[in-house]
Amino acid sequence: MVGLATLSDMVPLTGENRVFAYYGLKVLKKSPRKGLNELLSVLKLNRVDLTEDDIGFSISPRINAASRMGIPMDAFRLFATTDDNEASTLARHLDKINSERKGKVASLVKEVRKHVEERSPSTGSGRQQPRKVIVAGNPNWRPALLGLVANSLAEDMRCPVFLWGREESPELKGSCRSGGSVDLSLLMREASSVFSDFGGHKEAGGFSTTLEKVHLLESELERAYEKIRSDLKSGKRSDLGESDLVADAALSFDEVNDRTWQEVQKLAPFGVGNPKPVFLFENARVRRIEQFGKEKQHLKLIFAKSDGVFVPAIKFYA
Repeated sequence: MVGLATLSDMVPLTGENRVFAYYGLKVLKKSPRKGLNELLSVLKLNRVDLTEDDIGFSISPRINAASRMGIPMDAFRLFATTDDNEASTLARHLDKINSERKGKVASLVKEVRKHVEERSPSTGSGRQQPRKVIVAGNPNWRPALLGLVANSLAEDMRCPVFLWGREESPELKGSCRSGGSVDLSLLMREASSVFSDFGGHKEAGGFSTTLEKVHLLESELERAYEKIRSDLKSGKRSDLGESDLVADAALSFDEVNDRTWQEVQKLAPFGVGNPKPVFLFENARVRRIEQFGKEKQHLKLIFAKSDGVFVPAIKFYA
């Protein structure tokens, strides 16, 4: 359970967390929990080959779907049950509500994106100016879904995204994602005056604020962002938290083989603080381009080795 939580929560996979994740994965492959076994069966995952990607992209979303959809005890019951029939029913139930959750998030992403685009200043050429920080909110937005929405926008716009909503409490609650451009823990500490409460780490966080302060959120976060950047330039800070994409090594397509894969896997599990290695293929010639998925939202590029054997490369949601 500790390994599952560590891999699900976007915490840095270094030091003690790496130990939890590494051995947690080993135990997960042997877990006697009936609910987990049923969920793996529903997802058609081979437990012997279970990876951190399976946790992050398949298992965690279905566990989290219970709380995001307002029924957190269903996830608890999945892990606690010793009854085969209940385990099967709950596993299928969580898979179903995760599909419902996807629909709600997709709809909310469109709504938030439209809101952000309408408020973004444009350049003379009609293009939108890059944003330092994106802040958006609506009392009708459900806070439990906003982390997923913020993550989608942050990945696209490569800047910090703060989204807030409200449920039953008079207080406004929100989620934020860094987009790789700044350490969120630094940013929120620098802008702490506009938060009732906040927490998180470099990549992701959550916060609370009030109706009286929410209109100050954007200006204060932009001020904090500029302050951190200024401190970096003056030498007061050594790291803004920005990340540039740098290749770890150059490879040829002939080196895309099982041996290379086995070497890379020795560095797993991958995640925040221990990213997957990035390889550079110079002068790559694309042999074929394919789009796939229900809405053709995924991209496959076909390359080739020197002996003519094809090497596929896939980008999801390209």
